[in-house]
Amino acid sequence: MNPLKVKIFTYFTLNINPPNEIQINQWLADHPDIDIVDMLQSESMTTTKDNIERNLSITIVYRE
Repeated sequence: MNPLKVKIFTYFTLNINPPNEIQINQWLADHPDIDIVDMLQSESMTTTKDNIERNLSITIVYRE
């Protein structure tokens, strides 16, 4: 059995809709033979002056 690997997508943005969906879908299309074992999401927000900064991480655990 192949070892587990991890791919982490992280975004820091003022926009509530970061381009993560496009990047993740492209990465998945580039790796069609992987076996996804688990997916995790972590999200936080912080305020700086008059802005809200969104921090989003998506982790894909997979085997080749």
